[in-house]
Amino acid sequence: MKYALYLGCAIPIKYPGFEAATRQVCERLGIELVDMAFSCCPPPTSMKLVHYDSWLALAARNICLAEEAGLDLLTLCSGCVNTLKEANQVLKQSESKRRKVNKALEEHNHLFQGTVEVTHILDVLYQDVVVERLIKEKVRDIPIRVGCHYGCHYFRPPKVMYPEELSDSESYVPVKMDHLLSIIGVEPTEFSRKFLCCGSPLGANVDQDAGYAITRQKLSYIQERNIQALSVICPSCFEQFDLGQIVLSRKTKDGEKIPTFFLTQLVGLALGLSVREVGLDVHRVKAKKLLDSINII
Repeated sequence: MKYALYLGCAIPIKYPGFEAATRQVCERLGIELVDMAFSCCPPPTSMKLVHYDSWLALAARNICLAEEAGLDLLTLCSGCVNTLKEANQVLKQSESKRRKVNKALEEHNHLFQGTVEVTHILDVLYQDVVVERLIKEKVRDIPIRVGCHYGCHYFRPPKVMYPEELSDSESYVPVKMDHLLSIIGVEPTEFSRKFLCCGSPLGANVDQDAGYAITRQKLSYIQERNIQALSVICPSCFEQFDLGQIVLSRKTKDGEKIPTFFLTQLVGLALGLSVREVGLDVHRVKAKKLLDSINII
């Protein structure tokens, strides 16, 4: 099992622990990752709204690199997978868009052909063969109550992100993270407004205070369920909860904070990696007290 690893912009700069955890988890689970000279995806909430064809061409350039290597493209970010999946789908289906984008890419010696797929780390880890390996390699359970936050872009719009999961009468509701974490002893815990936005796009693009107000509301629903930690699959969502709780505590004097984990950090702990090896020691909201209670250091 081999993929072209697409790290995006935020993870290498802000959250190298996510990358470190993912690389170690993939190595232990028999997933080979290949590095390439990828560029910005670009995000689904900025350039796409200003000049769609430029957004499409930049995304296509990344897909072309994976095509040229004959590898499907694996992302660690909900925004990145959203952009790259949509671009891949649009260019496969629209001859006119494909022609226009390939003309722009021609001078850079790239040609989009539509020969690869784009996927997210959650979907890769959820494959049967990987789950079987995880069960075999797991050295300890992580017995904590966790709320799974999927974010906005991982599964919306469903017709772009998971068309194969839809019927004429059904919408797609993600459950993979909950099911995957239950394999490592986590107790996935439901909470109100589970699929509500974390507030990051609003805060980054329009009104920071309004963005954090959404974050605070979501945290209140999480606390009502006595959830001990959050699991996320997007660096922007992580920042909104991790840094966001620090910002909110200064404004509102809120009490106990809830640590936030990137998915592969939790999986890495289950595989025997240390807190430091998966990068938890640099989070703003520390998980030390919680992990000490289950004898993980």
